[in-house]
Amino acid sequence: MTMLTQFSYRDYRVKTALPVPEATSLVDDYLDRNLELVDALKDNPHNYVARVNTTSMPDLVLKEPRKRNRRRWERMMTRFRDGEALRVFDSHIKLEELEFHCPKAVLAAELREKGVVTDSFFLYQYQQGKPAMDEDAERVAHELQRLHSLGYTRGDPKAQNFLVHEGKVHFIDFKLSKPTVFKKHSTRMEYAHFLHTMPEGIHYLPESEKNAAGFKFAVWLRRSVSDLKRKKREWREYRQQPAYARKKRAVLIVLGAVVAYEMIFSAGSA
Repeated sequence: MTMLTQFSYRDYRVKTALPVPEATSLVDDYLDRNLELVDALKDNPHNYVARVNTTSMPDLVLKEPRKRNRRRWERMMTRFRDGEALRVFDSHIKLEELEFHCPKAVLAAELREKGVVTDSFFLYQYQQGKPAMDEDAERVAHELQRLHSLGYTRGDPKAQNFLVHEGKVHFIDFKLSKPTVFKKHSTRMEYAHFLHTMPEGIHYLPESEKNAAGFKFAVWLRRSVSDLKRKKREWREYRQQPAYARKKRAVLIVLGAVVAYEMIFSAGSA
């Protein structure tokens, strides 16, 4: 079992598998921006993920859960639990304990203000490998089913969140959960989600499960949720187009004219 250390440093709560001096050096590198950027893997309002070198350790991945650090309701939840970075760190440690493969967790830290997390980051070792392809469906399906058999879900099980290296499947970009209610439905929903990006995975599901009414319902529900999200995204993109702004302006002008006419007509009648 991995030995973990928790301590406070520069107002951050730190959890790590490293000796304290090495961990404080990493925190210093992050806060003082002494990081050599190797590759920006993701940079959007939701997350910042980058491959970096630090002064004490090379080839790490830095992840900042931007949106979760900023959402008001997520901040409120951190009054009662760890923030996103520490929870993902714990997921990596737990997955290794369950004898699965994933990038080795190095350190996570969070800053709290007035009892809630306002900033956090997570560092883990860079994992070599290629995103899972169609030919890897059997390996990936086996590992995902093995995790489900232990009562856990991984979250966001799309194909690119599994790396294959030297014949082994490595989980990336995950956060473990262990449902206490609707356990079977939760694992079925996750497998149905997995099939969206790797439909070949259906061939490696036991026939009894494949034909189960509960699994068929999960597939239908997952598809419905995905369709709803797609329509919502399309509507949001449409609202950002100039044509939508012109139509909205025209409708407002017409409505304004109607209201003004009614007001003038009513005043004249009086």
